[in-house]
Amino acid sequence: MSASEAPPVAQNATSKPGPPSIFRWVVLVVISGAMFANYYVYDSIAPIADMLKSSLGFSDENIGSLYSVYSIAAVFVLIPGGLFIDRHGTARATILFGALATAAAVLNAVTSDLYVMLGARVLLGLGSELLIVAVTCALAKWFKGKELGFAFGINLTIARLGSVAADNSPTWASEAYATWQGPLVVAAFIGVLCLACPIAYGLLEKYAAGKWDLGEASETDKFVLSDLFKFGWSFWFVVLLCVTFYSAIFPFRSFAIKFFIEAHEQTRESAGFINSILPFSI
Repeated sequence: MSASEAPPVAQNATSKPGPPSIFRWVVLVVISGAMFANYYVYDSIAPIADMLKSSLGFSDENIGSLYSVYSIAAVFVLIPGGLFIDRHGTARATILFGALATAAAVLNAVTSDLYVMLGARVLLGLGSELLIVAVTCALAKWFKGKELGFAFGINLTIARLGSVAADNSPTWASEAYATWQGPLVVAAFIGVLCLACPIAYGLLEKYAAGKWDLGEASETDKFVLSDLFKFGWSFWFVVLLCVTFYSAIFPFRSFAIKFFIEAHEQTRESAGFINSILPFSI
């Protein structure tokens, strides 16, 4: 038989199409809900900083520690946590880290003890930052090429709206501000989304895997610590820029509402709105 007479190659009968676009955008919104709650819980301390001082006797150093222990915890787990995500997948990782964030929000709302509250913020640092990494990895699985940047933009917009909602909570949840604990209870209820949304995402991914072709996960490079010393100067300048931004903006936001109330005699509502302008504009 000549080459021109060779039979056509049979198509794989088990091949499946990729998930429809609308399904992928639903996945984006669902998983971004966890980011919204994540940012809300982190920023829930700032609107009540002065109340923690007047009602519980916390000093400014104590309030600052509630933020610093979060960051310290995150620094130690981000690299091993990233390896965990690569090994166990985004669905399991988002559920695990979302559960830690939810538990931290609940613990923070039920205690008036400084050290227990510090422990809750440590737990939040362990879960929240890795949840952000896992969500980012999940989006990279569902969106490719030109859609990926747009998907990241929507995800971060929804996340930043969590900060905006927390800053403006004295306006839309004014009844909760009768005591220092009320706003933290609101944050705990919203924090449940840190776990509920990843569970919903896991169910969506399981459903999609049985119906559509989600593609094969790309092989990850082996982590080699010495590679950190191979980056060029341009990379480290970008890192330094990020460190400068975080070290200036985030401490200010942590105390800005308290500062506007005490130094400029702003109402809690207006002080929260002013503080929310930055994340709203990013």
